[in-house]
Amino acid sequence: MKNILSVVIPSYKSSNKIYKHLKDLPKDIKIIIIENSQDKKLKENIKKKYKKVKVILQKNIGYGNAINLGSRFVKTKFFFVMNPDTVIYKNTLKLLLKGCKKIKKFGVVSPNYKENKGKRYKSIVEEKKTLTGGAMLFDTKMFKKIGGFDKNIFLYYEDNDYFTKCRKMGIKMYTINNSYHFHEKQSSGSATFKTIKEMEYAYLLAGWHGQWSKFYYHKKYDGYLKALILCLPNLITNILQLIINLPIKYKKAKYTYFKIEGLIASIIGLSSFKRSKFDE
Repeated sequence: MKNILSVVIPSYKSSNKIYKHLKDLPKDIKIIIIENSQDKKLKENIKKKYKKVKVILQKNIGYGNAINLGSRFVKTKFFFVMNPDTVIYKNTLKLLLKGCKKIKKFGVVSPNYKENKGKRYKSIVEEKKTLTGGAMLFDTKMFKKIGGFDKNIFLYYEDNDYFTKCRKMGIKMYTINNSYHFHEKQSSGSATFKTIKEMEYAYLLAGWHGQWSKFYYHKKYDGYLKALILCLPNLITNILQLIINLPIKYKKAKYTYFKIEGLIASIIGLSSFKRSKFDE
C-alpha cells in the first residue's frame, strides 16, 4: 500500500485529532497534513516522531485549497483525503484500493457510511451521483485532469462543485460498499478552540461561507438569475429573522447578519476571502 497510496489531511486547529490519526493510520504510507492555523508546535512535534509525515503550515486557505495544495506533494497513484473528524477502520483503505481494481476510471471513490453496515448490496462497487466530502479517494492524475477543487471557494460546496465537474465531464463516482467510515459528533466541528471568542468566530464564519458558497455554486452551474431566484427566499427569511431577533437575541441576530452579508457578498461578486473580520 505504501507505494500506491498517500493520505492528505486538511486541518484547522485540530491537533488532538491529528495525533490520533497518526497513531491509527498505517505507518508505511506517506501522510501530508495541511495545517491552516500555522501551528508551529504541531509541526515540530510531528517532525520528531514521524518520518513519513509532512506538515505544511499555511494561512487559512480553506478546505478545498488545502487539498489542492496537499495533492501537489503526492507521488503515489492514489491519495485519500480525510477530515480530522473522520474515523476509518483498520481495513478501510485496503478495501477501497481493492474495490478500485474493479473500476477502470473514476473521479472519486468514497467508503460507505458506518450506519449502512449489515445492509446487502448487489455489488461491492456502486456508482453514485454524489458522495461524502469527508472521506474521498482520488486517482492523482485524474484529480489533476478534473482540475481539483475550485480555488474560489473557501468553505462549503467545494465537494459539490467537484462532483458536478465529474458529472459534466462524464467521469463516474463510486462508493465501495464493504469499506466504512463515520464522523465524530462534535458541535463545533473538528477544531479545538482556546477561547469562547474563537468558537464564536468559527460559528460566524460558517454562516457567512455557507451562504456565499451556495450562491456561487448555483451561479456557476445554473446562471446568475436562477441562482438569485433560488437564494432570494433565504435572503428575505434571514432579514426578517434579523429584525425579530435583534432586540432580544443579539448572538442569534449577529449570526443571521453575517449569513445575510455572506450572501450579498456573493451576489455582488466579492471574493470568499474578502469576508468581514468578525471582530477578530
